[in-house]
Amino acid sequence: MDGGWSSPAGNKRRVMVLTDSRRESNGALEWTLHHALLEHDELILLHLEPTVGSATPRRSSSSPSMISSFLCRPSSAVSPIGAENGEGKAELNFLHAMRAKCEAEQPKVKVLIQRAEIEGNDKAATILAQAKLLLVDLLVVGQRRSSAILCG
Repeated sequence: MDGGWSSPAGNKRRVMVLTDSRRESNGALEWTLHHALLEHDELILLHLEPTVGSATPRRSSSSPSMISSFLCRPSSAVSPIGAENGEGKAELNFLHAMRAKCEAEQPKVKVLIQRAEIEGNDKAATILAQAKLLLVDLLVVGQRRSSAILCG
């Protein structure tokens, strides 16, 4: 299903999904795989990391070991995953699991993993800058919301 849009001249499109270990991210990836991708499109899994040494508040849904693995990584503004030296294994596990899922469900889609460091607390600016830098046609971000069933 093409969703009624394509890039000029029918070229392959670049679709970016913001990824982390939360279920909202997985939901965004599921939606993308089933509703937004066509054969030969390119899928970019973007993962944001805090800048090394930054005072990023911890969230209850994140494990402390995952946060500490982010802080132990050497500084690099943007880098594709591939040359890891054993640090941040919890992070890599879910990213590579997401990549494997994408390749299994959409084998003709090229899947890339991209990391970017957050400067300060401005995640939105970092996400948009990466989307512009990588010439992304569609950006998909998961949304956290409460269920209407639980609310009564």
